[in-house]
Amino acid sequence: MFNCRLSGGKKADKFHRELENISKINSKDDKDTGSDNKVGNLDENRIISDQSFQTELDDWRDVRFVSYSPKEDSDFEDVSFYLMKDNKVVYSFPYYGENNKTDQYAGLFDSVESVAFQDVNGDNLRDVIVIINYITGAGPQGMEPRPKVRIFLADKKDFVLAKEMTDDVNDHVEEKDMSMDHILEYLKNK
Repeated sequence: MFNCRLSGGKKADKFHRELENISKINSKDDKDTGSDNKVGNLDENRIISDQSFQTELDDWRDVRFVSYSPKEDSDFEDVSFYLMKDNKVVYSFPYYGENNKTDQYAGLFDSVESVAFQDVNGDNLRDVIVIINYITGAGPQGMEPRPKVRIFLADKKDFVLAKEMTDDVNDHVEEKDMSMDHILEYLKNK
């Protein structure tokens, strides 16, 4: 199995600065965000309810995993993921693209297809696997949603974006086979 972590160096420092910035954003007063429909710190209208779940995640215990869509008028903004407890954001998952933008790797966000909570690296902690659909706009089938996986490895009180593992799955599991069963089988056989 892969063992991907951000520890030390510029990438780790940048990651931790982003988390601090997200924490500052999440602690802003609701009136600063311009929306009256709030669930904790999030705009209720952007929560993807059919891909948001109550779950038990190791040291986090009982939390709500929230899939959060980009703002409607934001070009290339990606979906975001959060953990909530008592209607408050308690954790913001790391972004795949710089500044949570998709223009360099995926296209336009379309939908979250599936979410799973399962240990994929053998450490007995439940990881988060998400299948996200994007519109590339390129070629004859450019408007058809294209699935990409995103894998977050649990590490006590953090989730680490497993970028190498994510890219490996995206490179080796065909789009037509991009399902949780196929992804988990592929990872199991690595």
